[in-house]
Amino acid sequence: MSGERLVEAACEVCVLLAGVSGAQLTLVNGTGRGEPRYTTNATGGRLENLRFLLGEGPAEDALRSGVPVLVAELDSPENRLRWPLFVPAACAAGASAVFVFPLCSGVIQIGALALHRYRPGPLTTKQVLDVRVLAEVILSLALDELARLHFDSRAEVHQATGMLSVQLGVSMEEALTRLRGHAFAHDQPVVEVAHDVVARRLRLSPGTAPGPV
Repeated sequence: MSGERLVEAACEVCVLLAGVSGAQLTLVNGTGRGEPRYTTNATGGRLENLRFLLGEGPAEDALRSGVPVLVAELDSPENRLRWPLFVPAACAAGASAVFVFPLCSGVIQIGALALHRYRPGPLTTKQVLDVRVLAEVILSLALDELARLHFDSRAEVHQATGMLSVQLGVSMEEALTRLRGHAFAHDQPVVEVAHDVVARRLRLSPGTAPGPV
């Protein structure tokens, strides 16, 4: 089973153990913004979209603070003051309770696991403990997957650099400079340019200026 499928399976187990209606996994990208990674149902996707569009809500608070945000009754006067845009929209989407557990590696915020339920009410102590354990499992799996993607990206850049070195008759260092220069000039990620070189969709000419790096 792939790392991605293991993460999805862990989210689905969370739903069963916590007695909730659905789960949504959000991971922080390179810009520090949360991006949806997996959701067990459409409601979770809508709640994540609301968080992203409105910039508020339990998940947004958990991502910013690194502290769990457990909301047993979403539609309360206190919560409507705290999240005036999110609460009515989330309730309209069907959520009555939201429980968000941040995923942190030391002081580094990796993401958040957000659970929602269609009826109000708190999680039991055992359910909170179960979710915390599974959140640690999900964090470990997510870190492994991110490390694999990072390794694969670096490996592809190295492969593309080697191909350019042969094609252009230059050193590996110069080939990497050319690769970075092309990415800069065309406002593309280096990994994306490397992928095109390896797939032979892009071939740099010997006269290509390296550009800024």
